[in-house]
Amino acid sequence: MRHFFALLFLTQIAFASADIEATRQLAIAAQQAGELETAASLYQDILAEAPADMRANYQLARVYARAGQPESALDRVEFLADNGFSLMQLLETQADFDTIRDDARFKAALERVAAARYPCETNPKKRDFDFWLGNWNVTQGGQFAGKNSITSILGGCALFEQWDSAAGIQGKSFNYYDPAHDHWRQIWIDDTGGIIEFTGKARDGGIFYTAETRSGDTVTYHKFEFTQNGDGTVRQFWQTSTDKTAWTTIWDGRYAPIETTGQ
Repeated sequence: MRHFFALLFLTQIAFASADIEATRQLAIAAQQAGELETAASLYQDILAEAPADMRANYQLARVYARAGQPESALDRVEFLADNGFSLMQLLETQADFDTIRDDARFKAALERVAAARYPCETNPKKRDFDFWLGNWNVTQGGQFAGKNSITSILGGCALFEQWDSAAGIQGKSFNYYDPAHDHWRQIWIDDTGGIIEFTGKARDGGIFYTAETRSGDTVTYHKFEFTQNGDGTVRQFWQTSTDKTAWTTIWDGRYAPIETTGQ
């Protein structure tokens, strides 16, 4: 008997879903024909059964905006923004919203949608390494060592490094904050076959990485630090050790913004 009622319940859900889709097709047809009052009524029928239906809410917002009902349109847009709608481009480019685009409520809702679409942009922990962004001339010991370009990619979720050394070596790295472990990671690969993975923390206005590499039976420990200088330059400081006691400096680079050097 329990199986019968379970099957009946699932059947009712299937019929309800079918009814909603049928109503949706009728609403779309009415909307395309310019029968806005009919379209609005049909979308409202869908929302009476499924209030969180994002497609119906979005289309109803369009219908209200076209029909000259800005407050109702804004209510629907705000519902979308407050319930996880992340298709920002649909709001930005849809001509139906031109009538409400300059409204403060629409702008505020769009900001919330942007935060849902690009969560990394608004996460302060993912911004801790932004001081490295830019195009740089890099020197070591006062001698030119290469050029580096650091860009924000993937909606602010990662920093992408493109390194060109004065010796002709090219390397790239991805740097990103890993929220699951509350630390930063860097994955470095260069055209000499060098590969290294760092993990680290943001503190004191800098990023402090560590890593371990192995060659045969020898383990090398790495400390790789990025710190900001008061003049807008960045220091990149790298030390290694095989015993974590005696540390050898293998790199002490100064990053100067190319824009300020005139090169």
